[in-house]
Amino acid sequence: MATKKNSKSKIFFTLFLFVVFTLLGLGYVSIKLKCEELTKNKILSEEKMNAIKNTRLSLTAEEELGLVKGVPPQMVLKVSRERIDEINEALKRKYE
Repeated sequence: MATKKNSKSKIFFTLFLFVVFTLLGLGYVSIKLKCEELTKNKILSEEKMNAIKNTRLSLTAEEELGLVKGVPPQMVLKVSRERIDEINEALKRKYE
């Protein structure tokens, strides 16, 4: 009879240890996931805050300092690379 009682207590103790270690492992994983989520939120918030600061700074520069954003060009000229090389060679020959 002593062996049955002793084996039952060993089984319960083993099960108890298994449950405790499982709960500790799950707790560790959940804390780690929460920490990663908070870190991600912190980084996103800092990026958003920097964007807002940059917007405020550019608005201040435009209003208080009288800085104006560049005006887009009225006309864009496109010239091929070969044409530029031809003109360069002609100029070199002319001034040699």
